[in-house]
Amino acid sequence: MENRRNWNLNWHFTEGFSEEMLKEGHFSGAPLIHLPHTVKELPYNYFSHDATQMISTYAKEFELSAEETEKRAVVEFEGVMTYYDLFVNGSFVGSHKGGYSRSRFEITDFVRPGNNTMVLMVDSHEREDIPPFGFVIDYLTYGGIYRDVNFYSLNKAFISDLYFRYDLEETTASAYPEFVVDNSGAAFDGTLRYVLTDREGSTVFEAEQDLTVPAGISHFTMEKKEIPGLKLWDTDEPNLYTVHADLSENGNRMDGHEVRVGFRTMACKPDGFYLNGRYTKIVGMDRHQSYPYVGYAMGKRAQRADADLLKQYNFNGVRTSHYMQSRYFLDRCDELGLLVFEEIPGWGHIGGEEFKKVVLQDVRAMIETDFNHPSIFLWGVRLNESMDDDELYTKTNAIAHELDPSRCTGGVRYLQGSSFLEDVYTYNDFCHADDPGLDHVQLDQHEVTKLPYPVPYMVTEYMGHTYPVKPFDNEKKLDEHTRRHARILARTLARRDALGSFGWCAFDYNTHGDCGSGDKICYHGIFDMFRIPKYAAWMYRSQKSPEEEIILQPVTNFARGEKDLDGITPFLVATNCDYIEVYMYGESVGIYYPSDKFFGLPHPPIEVTFNDKTFWNRPWQDGKVIGYLNGKPVAEYRYARDAYLAELRVLQETKVISSSEVDTCRFEVTFADQYGNPCNFINTPLHFSAEGDLEIIGPSYVSPVGGHIAFWVRSIPTGKKGTGTVHITALETGMPEQVLKLELEP
Repeated sequence: MENRRNWNLNWHFTEGFSEEMLKEGHFSGAPLIHLPHTVKELPYNYFSHDATQMISTYAKEFELSAEETEKRAVVEFEGVMTYYDLFVNGSFVGSHKGGYSRSRFEITDFVRPGNNTMVLMVDSHEREDIPPFGFVIDYLTYGGIYRDVNFYSLNKAFISDLYFRYDLEETTASAYPEFVVDNSGAAFDGTLRYVLTDREGSTVFEAEQDLTVPAGISHFTMEKKEIPGLKLWDTDEPNLYTVHADLSENGNRMDGHEVRVGFRTMACKPDGFYLNGRYTKIVGMDRHQSYPYVGYAMGKRAQRADADLLKQYNFNGVRTSHYMQSRYFLDRCDELGLLVFEEIPGWGHIGGEEFKKVVLQDVRAMIETDFNHPSIFLWGVRLNESMDDDELYTKTNAIAHELDPSRCTGGVRYLQGSSFLEDVYTYNDFCHADDPGLDHVQLDQHEVTKLPYPVPYMVTEYMGHTYPVKPFDNEKKLDEHTRRHARILARTLARRDALGSFGWCAFDYNTHGDCGSGDKICYHGIFDMFRIPKYAAWMYRSQKSPEEEIILQPVTNFARGEKDLDGITPFLVATNCDYIEVYMYGESVGIYYPSDKFFGLPHPPIEVTFNDKTFWNRPWQDGKVIGYLNGKPVAEYRYARDAYLAELRVLQETKVISSSEVDTCRFEVTFADQYGNPCNFINTPLHFSAEGDLEIIGPSYVSPVGGHIAFWVRSIPTGKKGTGTVHITALETGMPEQVLKLELEP
């Protein structure tokens, strides 16, 4: 489908819905909002989890020329939470159940030349007929039109979808792409053609095939053609190609379609995961797609930034827990080489027959929408942590294998000895919850599957609720959090009976009162909700080769009083240095080497065990930790005896954002002492403001969380070139206001 017109701008929004809203001219002069949009912005914490459960109305007024109304009109919604009825010019068009699946409607028979009005009645209640609802659920789903809306003006026949299927032998693909053609006219003789181009835009291959296109929706699979000399998609070198397809009738072009693909083989075996024939251990995190204040309603830049962050911290995989996620996030996973386990919406509950119909719809929508992403290696066709339902899950597996025989299926469970209907037995392993010594951090697969033979197996959650940690928790807890992640990662890397592990989870997230810490936050992440890392995140990042990046991150405030008896030891240092030297009390207290407690890690953390408690009555001094590689100092971390607030450090995500759409920029603010260390316990409030065509997302007055805070600003789309400014003030500190510039480009 080509001629896509983004319809994110200029919607009317109001709470409630009535038949009066369908009358012509009802919304004229009403205030406008832009997408992505949430039905209600929330505080960071301590709000009612029912606050976004409501009926609301979105309306868009649009104009079509007489020429456009002679074409076919299709509208596409990438994500509306949770149910909607669609009306065009007062007439009912259709409805859709499910907040995470793509939906399309043809509105050709409902539009007219000139002014038109499209209205959505959106129901964001947690309806028991729509997954993942019907019982307790540990995350919020918010509400609203929170992803893109697109409009297409099309000829009588168009390519609605393209699944680029292929078999791969070394670097030669046997391609047999499948086209879905929608023809509202009479049958005709036509031609399908595609051109494959590389990253530089050079043509790699082209093919065409004559065919007869009948009326209605048809599937055409082209004859197999060999494409030699391809560069493979891999986690280290994620080579991508673009498929440009055309549909013609008697030489007249009817429609075009474009998808991006990568060529790779993936095999899930009892002894591990093989990417292009190479044994690959998957190390990943589970991701919720929510953000402070606006929930799911964050656009392209923020979605891509989450993938960037996971790659930066040395992960090669991610699970889209517990639902399908933004195409912008998946696109970035393709570009970065992040392996994706994508799954359908669900959380511990299987509803009635109507609920199950939506489950089957979700499986189909997930695969049809995201088939061409080379990063996806596993389809999740079971509702997260639900009980066995062989009838339902036989159907979900059958749909997945019918639509995509090339990928394996999995189904996340907490049950041992569960019915194994999928290709990979995926299991949430929290055995370490009952083992404070962490001598037993992951179960062998036979203990879980209860099968007498090995099968492809993967751990899909660990840690999380077994040891929730707030950014401002005491150092002892932050240290233990890091140790636990280190021990589980070490076990993951050492074992050969599992594809790998996904940790629960990447980011803290808002939840219901049934779960979390009572303030509507689950502090299960290795990053907080603002995407600021906790110490445990640095442990993963320190597993990089020092040739790629040198990491030295002590897990300590280096201050008396953080631990019992006025000591600061023992403490960990997450590092990929060969060894470290520690200075305290004005002198070197020793050289320390990687710990032997974390066998299996490429770079085990270093434990500092000097007994400083015998010096409790000596004057405290500045301290430092120096990292050495090949006998030379390469990194240093300094600490002050008399630490005080010295600066407000601000990291700005980008200098330029779009003025043609709602674009965002993230600012990370750190209260730092004279050596640049965060003042973890400071509670000095901050004030944010913006000038120009910018607005702050969330409140203007905030307090830091663990010495940091981040916030996003968004552009007010005018389509004009300009400059905006963002002002950041630490109140009552005497520190100068920081003024940062953002260029807005159409």
